[in-house]
Amino acid sequence: MDNSPERAALLVGAVLLLVYVLTGAPTLTFWDASEFATAIGTFGIPHPPGTPLYVTLGTAFWQVVPMLTPVQIGSLLSALSTSAACALATWIAARAGGKSAPAIIAGLCAGAMGTVWMNATETEVYAVALFIVAAQCALAWHAYSHDDDRARVALAFVAALAVPVHLSALVATPAALLLANSTSDGGVRWRSLLTSGVLVIATALLSVGAWTLAFACVAGVALDSRLRDGSCRWLLPASLVTLLAWSAALIMLVRARHAPFLNQGDPDTLPKLLAVITRAQYDVAAPWPRRAPFWLQLGNIVQYADWQVALTLWNDVTPSWVRTPFSAIAALLGGAGAVAHWRAHRVTARAALALMLLATLGVCVMLNLRAGPSFGFGFLPDSAIREARERDYFFALAFWIWGLWIGIGAWAGVRRLRRPALVAALVPIAMVAGSWRPIARDVLPDKRIVTTMADEFLVESPRSAMLFTAGDNDSYPLWYRQAVDSIRPDVQVVVTSLLPANWYLRESLWRSGASESDTLGRTDAIGRAGLLARRQLDLRRPIAASILLPTSERTELGRIAGVTCWRRFGLIDVGSRLAVCPPRIDLERTFESARRLSPLTASPARPSTDGMATAFQKIARCSGAAVTSALNGGATADSSLRRLLDLTCNLQ
Repeated sequence: MDNSPERAALLVGAVLLLVYVLTGAPTLTFWDASEFATAIGTFGIPHPPGTPLYVTLGTAFWQVVPMLTPVQIGSLLSALSTSAACALATWIAARAGGKSAPAIIAGLCAGAMGTVWMNATETEVYAVALFIVAAQCALAWHAYSHDDDRARVALAFVAALAVPVHLSALVATPAALLLANSTSDGGVRWRSLLTSGVLVIATALLSVGAWTLAFACVAGVALDSRLRDGSCRWLLPASLVTLLAWSAALIMLVRARHAPFLNQGDPDTLPKLLAVITRAQYDVAAPWPRRAPFWLQLGNIVQYADWQVALTLWNDVTPSWVRTPFSAIAALLGGAGAVAHWRAHRVTARAALALMLLATLGVCVMLNLRAGPSFGFGFLPDSAIREARERDYFFALAFWIWGLWIGIGAWAGVRRLRRPALVAALVPIAMVAGSWRPIARDVLPDKRIVTTMADEFLVESPRSAMLFTAGDNDSYPLWYRQAVDSIRPDVQVVVTSLLPANWYLRESLWRSGASESDTLGRTDAIGRAGLLARRQLDLRRPIAASILLPTSERTELGRIAGVTCWRRFGLIDVGSRLAVCPPRIDLERTFESARRLSPLTASPARPSTDGMATAFQKIARCSGAAVTSALNGGATADSSLRRLLDLTCNLQ
């Protein structure tokens, strides 16, 4: 096989790009992806920390390729970023090992890991963050192998881009600096490493709001570089390019002053910009006290590791006798690969080991996550607060490194055979084949369910209504359809879970034409929602609530607003102040809603680890269930239909 590292990298990048494009999301997907697609389509500002450089890249890409939708642009950007990251890893492995074949196997295996692959198929920032990690590693390799200070300066710049892209990219920087400051005999230039590490600390300090200390650190490094001998002079330009990279965050300040459709945090002043960068509106956990037992947090990583291979056999959150043995085989191959890597090239293996520890233990310690929604039962009380969704994507970098080691381990096991490349290639081929079906986004009903449900929420809302939604999945897709596709822009979507943030309340007031004070006398979400609804009704404008809003919250909102009647129209409840209430369900319109949603329920959604397609398919049955209940006169109080209406459809 050709031993050109560049050709090996191109081959891996091309193959993985084809895989990602064929399995990528052609339409809206759940969670933050719809919000990021809206940001790309409107050059807007998504939730903190805002990711301004990611959005700018996506928007610019869309301007260059306008025949694609913002969703498709986001999916393609993720595919390009992940395939490029794996290509860079292949290039490094081929350079370090002197052979292309094992490097190709390693790169392909890294790209076929379940979480890495999933991130490459939708509009999410984590794929671009992975590319920044790979770029740091490539620059570090060049700095090490050529003793090139220019590469070290470029590494400092790319690392500081974690502020305007995503802070997760900074996880890799200590390991990259270790490689960049290693010598050919395995030694370490400790003075250079520790001083450049201060720039990493400065970026981390900026991300938590300690901006004066962050700038002081950069100034200290720049001054120190002038006082040292020539070997550290590169730290002066490294300090300057760090500031240059940080400056990309100012994109949000400039853009916010033009009031884009999506303007989360409204960072139109420096203090508000810093609040967005530091995610001030969230409950950002400190490393201590632990929000779940540390052993349980580590166990969550092990659970996510079981989701990386052979998903076709069992695509569920629980272990399985048909899938988990393949995860065990992958673990053994990864361990063998790590050992083989250490024996073949100790300097890069040392950096990879540091990166693995940072991406697992480091991320676990710093994020201090609660137990996942599917993990820890029997060990935590039933009342324990859990993460809102599975967080395997936070550990994608660890799975990427593990995938590289799987490929190296596969090669090490067959290298003495007659055709080792062909035999070793069976491993990435099996990984791709073993997870293709559950990861591919272009299948029904999955590829239509988000868009169809979003349209259903909007189409049933009265003209100029204020629609109160519960959270991400009944809000972000609606924003996209309004802002990008011009579907019912007259409806004001109010996300109740965002209302405790004063910036969002101000924006909601502004969009509704109100001018009351920031707090309206309430600080809780439903209290503020009720006061907004009351003013809307006072002006004789309609209000509506998503059926995902729990019954208790809808009832409290209605009590504050003076609602006397709630009437179900498909997937929404419309509130009014009528003296005599009409029937609880509008049969004609809810029947039409059921008819429109029937294609989504014709065949079962594929099992998945987050279960959202299945959950929303169940919600899609609410319209038909409501019609059936109304026609039966409500005589289904103890049936499964009644439970569906009460618990899923919130029809009480």
